[in-house]
Amino acid sequence: MGQALFEDKAATLASLEGQLVNGRVLPQATIDHAGWKSARARVLKRLLAAPWAQESTGHLPALIVRSSASGEDGAGQSLAGHFLSVQNVRGEGALAEAIDQVFASYAPQLTDDQKVLVQPMLAKVVASGVATSREVGSGRPYIVVNTSIGADTTEVTAGRTNETQVCYHFRGSLMPPEGRCGAVVRLIREVEQLSGVDRLDIEFAFVEGEHSPVLLQARPLVNAPTVPLPRDRHCRALAQAERKIASTLGAHPLARGRRSALGVMPDWNPAEIIGVRPRPLALSLYRGLVTDDVWARQRTSYGYRDLLGVPLLIDILGLPYIDVRTSFDSFVPAELSDAAADHVVDHYMDRLLAAPALHDKIEFEIVLSCYAFDIDRRLAALADVGFNLAELRDLRGALHTLTQRIVDPIDSPRLADRAGLDKLQTRRAQILASDTPPLAQAYFLLEDCKRFGTRPFAGLARVGFIAIQMLNSMVAVGAIDEDDRQAFLMSVSTVASEMQRDLAQLSKEAFLASYGHLRPGAYDILSPRYDEAPELYFNGFWSADHLLKLPAGAEPFALDRASTGDGATQRRALWSRLETAAAPLLARHEIDVTPAAFVEFLAEGIREREQAKFLFTRSLSDALALIKRWGNSVGLSPDDLSYADVRALREAYATAREPLELFADTIRQGRDSFAVTSATCLPPLITGAGDVWGFDLPIATPNFITSRAARGRVVREIEGADLDGAIVMIPNADPGFDWIFSRPIAGLITAYGGANSHMAIRSAELGLPAVIGAGEHLFREWAQAGALQIDCANRRVDIMPVGRA
Repeated sequence: MGQALFEDKAATLASLEGQLVNGRVLPQATIDHAGWKSARARVLKRLLAAPWAQESTGHLPALIVRSSASGEDGAGQSLAGHFLSVQNVRGEGALAEAIDQVFASYAPQLTDDQKVLVQPMLAKVVASGVATSREVGSGRPYIVVNTSIGADTTEVTAGRTNETQVCYHFRGSLMPPEGRCGAVVRLIREVEQLSGVDRLDIEFAFVEGEHSPVLLQARPLVNAPTVPLPRDRHCRALAQAERKIASTLGAHPLARGRRSALGVMPDWNPAEIIGVRPRPLALSLYRGLVTDDVWARQRTSYGYRDLLGVPLLIDILGLPYIDVRTSFDSFVPAELSDAAADHVVDHYMDRLLAAPALHDKIEFEIVLSCYAFDIDRRLAALADVGFNLAELRDLRGALHTLTQRIVDPIDSPRLADRAGLDKLQTRRAQILASDTPPLAQAYFLLEDCKRFGTRPFAGLARVGFIAIQMLNSMVAVGAIDEDDRQAFLMSVSTVASEMQRDLAQLSKEAFLASYGHLRPGAYDILSPRYDEAPELYFNGFWSADHLLKLPAGAEPFALDRASTGDGATQRRALWSRLETAAAPLLARHEIDVTPAAFVEFLAEGIREREQAKFLFTRSLSDALALIKRWGNSVGLSPDDLSYADVRALREAYATAREPLELFADTIRQGRDSFAVTSATCLPPLITGAGDVWGFDLPIATPNFITSRAARGRVVREIEGADLDGAIVMIPNADPGFDWIFSRPIAGLITAYGGANSHMAIRSAELGLPAVIGAGEHLFREWAQAGALQIDCANRRVDIMPVGRA
């Protein structure tokens, strides 16, 4: 059949009718426009004489009139969804009207040889969807099946459902998955074989009582990129990954718990910070600065179990994953016994595996990492699954001790973290002022960043999580309402809100002197700093006729309690209400801190986390700039350097080897390994070694920020774009994207990010409707829309016609 099969929809289905073993095609009749114009009555008589169009038991059968325009499903282009189809057509008059409507939808390309397809309306549909021979957009060698449960066969293709089940199957795997996904995989492979085309896009439906799908449409997958990785090499790499995952998920010599899982969003959520497929330099920087040992040193110093020497991040073919068991274990208070830790960690893992959508919300929905005012409710859930009174008493007491120490305004470990950040700034200036060569300066900046930057940030980020949990618990026990919680978050001035005010008040030079080190993707050498490309991020902002426009009600309060003005008066009244609400809770739970100091703790926890991130990323950004400068001097581009491993920097300083040789070696290795990374798809939560060959995506549960609503056109490519009034979509919740708030955007959606991520806090502070951590599938679906409506109160995102934005 070959490419000639795909002349149009009707020809394709007619060629496949009666040929399929793994599915079936509905009977059909076709009409060309010339015949319809000249002999409507004869055409209608012929159509209604078909056995499947005959009246049965006194009822007219339902028909569907479908477009079948030339070129609609051709090999050179696809106009999927471009033309009209009319469902549930009954009777001669309705059929004639539907045919007219479908032909009219071809205008202005309507010609006499254009066709319309008529088929029986498929009854008793239980599921339907679309499948592609490659991952759309990337061309990765995975059959991707999107299935919507229900009778409406247009749900998936029209983008009207958030309940889509998505299955990935590696093309090199000989065994198809089980269930409906496997049935569709067999069908698309059969159509590939019959057509001789291995890049297809099909639509299918399942009918009650049938195990094989009905093929509704087949067309070439147009403009699908080619992944230049030999299949045998890819298979060997996946087999290696399968072995690594199997060993990681099994018994562990140090961490507690029987089993593990691997996730891209738990804990230090690499998907949010460096992305799901970071270049080797970004990944090695993140490991060295955070996940190899810094994370564990912080947890131990704050009173949690000592896991120093156990890496938190596991590299699976270049895709970064958090070892969830290790993470869970690290949140157990140190004073609990090993037996108690085993029980707690196993319970956490059971919860996650039962509800995988919580993988980006583990600290709010699964883990008990601190004491909060709703502790009794959360401990009761543990009692329901078999924890005895002694275990609950010990856990409650350990969390109380740990939290009391952190909240204490005089003896908290956060005080040492603040001091570390002060030292970081002093030493950074000293390093940059020295006559040391650029690579040596970069080396010392990164070493200092680890000791005095990411290490204090890890501690202050922990304080920020605890502050948010304690604030949320005040709502949970009814001490304050949700409006007060959101108002408090908006009242706390962070470095991001200060940046927004400075953007309106400072000159371009003064602003970039303070904030120029920021970049979207703090670890990515390919991402320009603000001061390297100010017009890319702030195009025209400093022009004389530009006025800063903020979302309504977005001007944040100052944290200074002595501030004057209406905003300060409202803030003082709000804080006073929180102090009054907190007083009896602090007394009842025996937390030894004054109400005023407690509210200050909540505010400082939110503010200092963001300040610490701002400060350590300056050292990181300066180091990347120095590496980039050195690379330019020796003929290495930023793209070349993005494939390097940061260990080459250490070796360049600590050995006599030629730096260019060291970097060139790791760049070659990095390019080679990244070819596998680029071609590989893995699930956001790996629960078994077999997931390397195929998996179901968990249905994401996004985090909706504020209770507000917004509608607007969608903007995905944001650099240099008009963002005013738009729903802005960015991949992650990185603070380097803060420049978008210099525009009056309507709303924000991120693919990755947790309920306490930077952009979640920022959106709450501004009162901006936001969807944080939508997940890869929903993010891609919404990004293809012209316009969206976000309804945070009802936790909905709806695709809108562009004209209604």
